[in-house]
Amino acid sequence: MLPDIDTILYASDITEGSRPAFRMAVKQAINNHARIVFLHALEPMDDFIDDFLPVNASQKHKQQLIDSFKKRIGERIEAFLNSELEDDFELPYEPTIQVSPGKPDQVILKAAKRLNASMIIMGDRETSSMSRVFLGSTAQKVIHHSEIPVLIVPLKKK
Repeated sequence: MLPDIDTILYASDITEGSRPAFRMAVKQAINNHARIVFLHALEPMDDFIDDFLPVNASQKHKQQLIDSFKKRIGERIEAFLNSELEDDFELPYEPTIQVSPGKPDQVILKAAKRLNASMIIMGDRETSSMSRVFLGSTAQKVIHHSEIPVLIVPLKKK
């Protein structure tokens, strides 16, 4: 038996093809009267930025990038909810948006622990068998290291 689901961590790469996973996260939040946290992991780019910008400028640029992603994600969430939810359905709680720099699997697992999430929902795209053998996928890494249930929604290739 699954424990009560009160906090869902939806990890997204914010691409157009991730909509089925987003839809599943919203459905689970409604069905379980749970809050939903939309998380986007921003791949590390410190070395690149630091090589070209002074320290003060690079910190400001990183924060501007994170703020830009938060705004974009917020707009996409609002547009999605307006287009997908019927008038008599709404999320039980206002969604929370987090953008965190780091390797996606590590960002997701740390956020799940920090938020005391009950479930992680994320999409996984089909890739070649060879790339999965050598590189793995973020979804596989999260599944193997998560201490809570992970719901994987199959996505089409980009």
